[in-house]
Amino acid sequence: MRLIGHRGARSEAPENTLSGFRYLRALGVRAVEFDIHLSADGELMVIHDAELSRTTSGHGLVREHSAAELAALDACHQPAHKGFAPWPKSEGVPTLAQVLTELYDFTHIELELKVRHEDDEAAVVAALPAIWQRFNLSGRARCTSFNPRLLHRLQQQAPELPRGFLVEDNFAGDIVQVAQALGCDAIGPHANLLTAELVTQAHAAGLWMSTWTVNDHQRALELEAMGVDGLITDTPTLAKSWLSWSA
Repeated sequence: MRLIGHRGARSEAPENTLSGFRYLRALGVRAVEFDIHLSADGELMVIHDAELSRTTSGHGLVREHSAAELAALDACHQPAHKGFAPWPKSEGVPTLAQVLTELYDFTHIELELKVRHEDDEAAVVAALPAIWQRFNLSGRARCTSFNPRLLHRLQQQAPELPRGFLVEDNFAGDIVQVAQALGCDAIGPHANLLTAELVTQAHAAGLWMSTWTVNDHQRALELEAMGVDGLITDTPTLAKSWLSWSA
């Protein structure tokens, strides 16, 4: 099973920051999931929430601020980061280019596309193919999203980019069928949805499967026994001790 750091290692280091990704590397983990929004001036930014206040010193929407304004915020000392010792430095919200430069040696990267406005979707989809080439992401990265419209746009405009369909634990449809219709090569169901039957169905359809967010020892072992391909966790230090894992 591949062990994947969630937003870096969000229960151990500030989420979606360069420091957090460096922390994950220091653990020996080379697989990561993180989130992408668009700034007001069209930069792809790595941050989970559309609104700034939970994880930064700013307020308002990411899409209302320029990349320079987002870089000037403190993304390491906010309410979301109180589960571990105070972080020794401050950092702003990083651009996707900064993050991918840092992750040059990572072998598995899941870029969750969080944008919801159609104009933002179009801008992100237009930018991604060049980013894929610039950072040599072929074979080591995948775009993921909960948004079927965005995945369909990728399917139509950038079909060469691998895609994964994500679903919450209240999803009532056929995730495998939807993923296939969108041309995805992977699915990412919430861990509460996972059954051995779903894993078998996904693998029979040729789909790679990662699941999120697993911080419980017993559930991690159950998912490993089912044959899940990747486990996304906030607590990679603990998960390393539980599982037979690959970086």
